[in-house]
Amino acid sequence: MNGWLEDAITMERRHILEGEKRVARQEALVAELIGKRRDDLARTAKDVLGILRESLELSRTRLRTLEGGLCEPPNSN
Repeated sequence: MNGWLEDAITMERRHILEGEKRVARQEALVAELIGKRRDDLARTAKDVLGILRESLELSRTRLRTLEGGLCEPPNSN
């Protein structure tokens, strides 16, 4: 495996782990806000949670692409 590809895979795996932690924290925040009946803030927190989940899924898709070798090396310009 090429050095750039190994680096890209390592970085994407790190992004996924960090993203999973962010999603878990945001889920806890949403639950807390709902429990405190802070519906206005809970709605906003749910919106943020949706964005975090989308970002996480994009990272997972990118990792699958990298691991499948379906990615071109970056330009060295």
